[in-house]
Amino acid sequence: MTPARRSRLIAAPAGLALGGLVLAGCAGGFADTSSDGGDTAPTSVVAALPTDPTSMDPLQSGALVVLSVFFHTFDQLVAIGPDGEMLPQLATEWAANEDVTEWDFTLAEGVTASNGEEITADDVVFSYTTILNDPGSENHAYLSSVESVEAVDDHTVRFHLTAPFSAFPRNTSLISVVPADTYEEMGADAFAQDPIGSGPYALENVQKGVAYDLVRRDDYWGEAPEIAEISLRPVASDESRANGVLSGSLDVAQIGPTLVPQFEGADQAEVVSELSNGVVFLGVNSTAGVLADPLVREAIAAAIDTDSLASDLLSGLAEPASATLAPAVEGYSEDVTSIAYDPERARELLAEAGYDGETIPFDYATDGRIPLSSEVAQGIQGFLEEAGITVDMRGADQESHTLKVREREFEGIYLNTWAPSTLDGDLPLTDLYEPDGNNNYAQDPRTEELAVEQRGVTGPEREEVFAELLQYSNDQVYFVPLYVPMNAFAVAADSGFTPRADGLFDFRETSAR
Repeated sequence: MTPARRSRLIAAPAGLALGGLVLAGCAGGFADTSSDGGDTAPTSVVAALPTDPTSMDPLQSGALVVLSVFFHTFDQLVAIGPDGEMLPQLATEWAANEDVTEWDFTLAEGVTASNGEEITADDVVFSYTTILNDPGSENHAYLSSVESVEAVDDHTVRFHLTAPFSAFPRNTSLISVVPADTYEEMGADAFAQDPIGSGPYALENVQKGVAYDLVRRDDYWGEAPEIAEISLRPVASDESRANGVLSGSLDVAQIGPTLVPQFEGADQAEVVSELSNGVVFLGVNSTAGVLADPLVREAIAAAIDTDSLASDLLSGLAEPASATLAPAVEGYSEDVTSIAYDPERARELLAEAGYDGETIPFDYATDGRIPLSSEVAQGIQGFLEEAGITVDMRGADQESHTLKVREREFEGIYLNTWAPSTLDGDLPLTDLYEPDGNNNYAQDPRTEELAVEQRGVTGPEREEVFAELLQYSNDQVYFVPLYVPMNAFAVAADSGFTPRADGLFDFRETSAR
């Protein structure tokens, strides 16, 4: 499945079109690399990271923010494109055995790191084995299905899995391959200070908390990117990122929905967006009090106007969700339907259930992962109360809210979100529908059965299992899908920056003029 793109240009001057990245001027850490006296724009880009990476060691660090660096400086076996499709990278092809418990990856030949070291199957085995042997690695969870990995020959790697796993190739998109000899010779600490990879860019300068400067490799083994220099700069403040683009010190930065109006009518900057890989949803403790009655759960879903949440409260920077998977995620199905907004029907269901105004706890985070989370929660409260449902609002900071998610401590409904980094539905399904899942209050054997079944099948058969599970979940109202937020990026004017569903930066395929 290759989901349709849903990019949007917001508050842009007339006549601008989306395409490859085309910078009109150089902002920040590199000198102008355009030709003398010509109209050609420089081929440098300065982009803002929302936080500072904790480590530059790809075998230790797996935080999403650092992938914006690793995608450029290292190779992974496969890549995930802007649309969520899998693309060849270090591996040219991959295939599973009949029961999907073994995966073979064929590697490209002539691959070298920036120091000239050749990358072969042994380097892949070293990288993965190092992570497997280190439970403290942030990447360890992505390899939970791997029993062992071996080099069949110099250019073939075989993964032995503990159970069938059809989505395994997508997990490899998050694991960077290091040159084994160099890594062992330098040691992990020294390597993190001066990382060396086989990607199209080399790290020229690492200033923690300040900038991560990348330069294009002249000796890159693959197709050379057009952008010559990239400076990735940690900028924690949403307002500072927006102001950086408006002032010209940044070329690209992700911003929140409340800052989009600042760019209306601006000549020097615009906002582009892409439907994200995440879904904001209401979790439901379907075993607690009146929520054990499916009629009450259905009434809650019917009472919420998700169109209004997306178009009004979020200013169109979201689309109503029909399932717990976003359109950009493998496993999403357009055939899955959610409960339609119908407040009169909600009142009828409550009457049929004998609901008598019992208070339902409503937990939400007041900050953190969901932009405008307090406003979203208050909007939902209004819809529920209009239908006759009484809720007890329990706002908390993100850390406290997340702890309650992990401990399954919610007594009613709660606001949450899931955005799988692999752009595959397996990760959310594990958490939402399997017994150990943080969000699985129902403990329904049918959801577990379907979640496991999708791992052992591929292609259309897997899509059918996803659709069955997602529709079953909606029918039982184990969750109420609310909306899919958009990733909004402020960019320098006269650019055609193409945002990704996962919100990460990947300038390897962008162009400069």
